[in-house]
Amino acid sequence: MFFTYKPTLIAKDHSSQRVTIRSVGATDARIVCEYFVRNKAFLKPWDPIRDNAFYTVSGWKYKITRLAELEKLRQGLYLLILNAKETRVLGVITFSNIVGYPFHSCNLGYSLDEEEQGNGLMHSSLTQACEFMFSKYNMHRIQASYLPRNQRSARVLQRMGFAKEGVAKDYLLIDGRWQDHVLTSLTNQHWTAACKD
Repeated sequence: MFFTYKPTLIAKDHSSQRVTIRSVGATDARIVCEYFVRNKAFLKPWDPIRDNAFYTVSGWKYKITRLAELEKLRQGLYLLILNAKETRVLGVITFSNIVGYPFHSCNLGYSLDEEEQGNGLMHSSLTQACEFMFSKYNMHRIQASYLPRNQRSARVLQRMGFAKEGVAKDYLLIDGRWQDHVLTSLTNQHWTAACKD
């Protein structure tokens, strides 16, 4: 199925790595697939079990069609962190369960290529993406959760100002078993009640 859809640009030549942050587009199936195949073993402890289609280009062509519809409906936003030439996915940022009035909230998820770990790219990219959600989607609250043993995620969220709110028992089915997660949130201190819906 083909569709007309222009990806949303969040940032161009962003950070010292000169990366682009934008929503996924119809022609991205191959490079997104390559990202997840390349990082399959690395992401396994932190992700749900994926079906076989998740690691195929055809599977991603179908998935991107669905993700584009969610973006059009302002119910989800699937962002790619790309190298300067936009030929390689370096990371993924997702905003799901986007809800307007009266909640004005969404959930944040993210992953970063194993080779890009430790250089500050995720922090700078998340900062840009969250600012976009606050200003363009009028979000009041962005929620994120992480596995207690995932200290890298804990540090990224803490550095961004996400506040710990507790621990949810058996919160998500990760790597084939229900696992506890630390719950955090970031609140938009400049939120306005202007009707954006």
